[in-house]
Amino acid sequence: MGLLNLALGQFLGIFAVLAGLMVALYFYDRSRRRVQVSTLRFWPLRQAPPVRQRYKKIQQPLSLLLQLLALLLLLLAIADLRLETLGQPARQHVILLDTSAVMAQNDADGNSLIEQAKAMALAFMETVPRQDNVLLIGADAAPTVIAPFTSDRQRLRDKILEVQAGWTALDLGAAYELAAGTLRLALNATSEELNTRKDIGEIVYIGAGRTTEQIIHQSALPNLRFLETGSPSDTVGLLNLSAAAEPTEPSRWDITLEVHNYSNQSVTVDLEFFYNDRELGYRKLQLPALASKDLSFILRTTQPGSLRARTNLQDGFETNNEAIIKLPVRASTKLEILGNSQQSFASLLAAGARINPVFIDSPEQLSSNAIHVWSEGGTSSESRRAIYIAPPGTDSPFATRTQVSNQPIREWSAGHPLVQGIRDQDMVPRTARIFEPQAGDEIIASTSTGPVILARTESQRRLVAFGFDLTDKSVQNRLSVPMLFANAISWLEPQAFQPEMLEARTPGIVELEVGSASREQIRVRTDSDTAVPWLLSEEKIHFFAGERGTYHVTTPDQRLTLFLNQPQIAMQQWEPPPSISRGLPAMIPAGSMPWIPWPWLAIAAALLLLVDWLRFGKGRLADSEVMLDAEAATLTTVSFESEPMQRDLAS
Repeated sequence: MGLLNLALGQFLGIFAVLAGLMVALYFYDRSRRRVQVSTLRFWPLRQAPPVRQRYKKIQQPLSLLLQLLALLLLLLAIADLRLETLGQPARQHVILLDTSAVMAQNDADGNSLIEQAKAMALAFMETVPRQDNVLLIGADAAPTVIAPFTSDRQRLRDKILEVQAGWTALDLGAAYELAAGTLRLALNATSEELNTRKDIGEIVYIGAGRTTEQIIHQSALPNLRFLETGSPSDTVGLLNLSAAAEPTEPSRWDITLEVHNYSNQSVTVDLEFFYNDRELGYRKLQLPALASKDLSFILRTTQPGSLRARTNLQDGFETNNEAIIKLPVRASTKLEILGNSQQSFASLLAAGARINPVFIDSPEQLSSNAIHVWSEGGTSSESRRAIYIAPPGTDSPFATRTQVSNQPIREWSAGHPLVQGIRDQDMVPRTARIFEPQAGDEIIASTSTGPVILARTESQRRLVAFGFDLTDKSVQNRLSVPMLFANAISWLEPQAFQPEMLEARTPGIVELEVGSASREQIRVRTDSDTAVPWLLSEEKIHFFAGERGTYHVTTPDQRLTLFLNQPQIAMQQWEPPPSISRGLPAMIPAGSMPWIPWPWLAIAAALLLLVDWLRFGKGRLADSEVMLDAEAATLTTVSFESEPMQRDLAS
């Protein structure tokens, strides 16, 4: 037995206040009162009753008892008293409502899967005793509690009707783990006790059964039930559309499209491609049953715009029949070269298509946002990012110790980015300057006499010095020379040679290869430049994106833009074990349904008030008249103290 709307302390407090007020009114109603009148002329003269001591008491205690009992019954009706059926304590049920992306589809008859699931959830609630509590969980890639344990059926109905399908795939194993953890907390039970507790009802999964996890550990939870909706009618979906920038060609993008066939039969699909809403062309693709296939082509453009791919199929899920990525303007690194000709630098500038070289004649033409290349001396005090090629000793920030001829480079600093990918042990410059390292200088390469390549880092300044001419015929034909020059530019501006990749893919758990990059070299941001939490494990970063959006991932080796706008459809169909119940349970028999007494309590209270009025209502009116006469007589006796009034009565 229990009160649903009020706690026991609240109920007793309200009853005590109202009962005390009612008893006080009964005492007040039975007390004698003095009444003042304008004249005693028409009042009968009666002998004053003898004065005697009277004590206040309740004249009609049965009336008070009837009203107190009626008050008690009304409060019990308001508090919604429940008498639980013997042997049927309140139980805890869990509804796992599938809110994954597959539920946004229609079945073969055109009926929405999510609406079917919501109707099944409402039907299941009708079979649950009213005193039982129900927990509602939305199940997708990251299951969440929609409504905590409650017996408020209207609140549960409202929450179920508000549910919409999301964009991620179902992780049924994670949903069961959340249900088990919530049950353990609510019942203060261990995992072993969940299989033996009598107050645990049914745990019901409602959905299409398309999940990323094939194995579900049934032993984790008791009383499992599967309410299966219709099957999704999706046939073909676009999983991934990517564009990779070609480093050697500024206008080239390598496009790849991944298409998946969800049906059990092979399908021929026409794919159409558009750029800024202008048709590029179409391709025909043959897809085997339950398999994926890639389609690749090259797009050349220097204009930013949107690349869109779509299928010509009209199936039950149009959202994944189209994929869009936005191609940006490819950024370039500005290089200002002083003191050499474009022809002599041709082999060095072939290192990358994103280098924008500008040849100038005087230091006054240098700009602060460019990388400066000094090949014929000159002042260098204003250079914040600069490359010095065989600099003279007078104007160079690097001190020269001596000059040598035809000495091979024997030692390389293998850990520095400037020598990444270089394995040259036979480079012999015709002439080379031997530097005198200073504080903050790193020796990149050395001959037997001393260092010939230095890298310097100062607060906001980075400089690279080559003690030999990279354009000299003695070294310009070696493969390592353009790589040295490109590595120097990349060290001064890390984004200069980073591969650029754009992908339209599904949200959910994102995994990306980052190689040997450290945590300090990795950034994950949204399109609004908000930091995204991520984990680094086994040279991969992992982060979760539960909603659609654009994410930017930057590492030392690449820049990746993710357009997470494709719905994530699970590939596997869950086959529940035979021991799991299926379909809606039978209705609970009427004999075992809890009795709801509040209407009868209200009727009983009304009958008690009616009996009280019929039995004591008229009597109270008569008693009031008698008391009024007695009080009038008392007033008459008291009023004889006035002399004018006595003469008036005598006459």
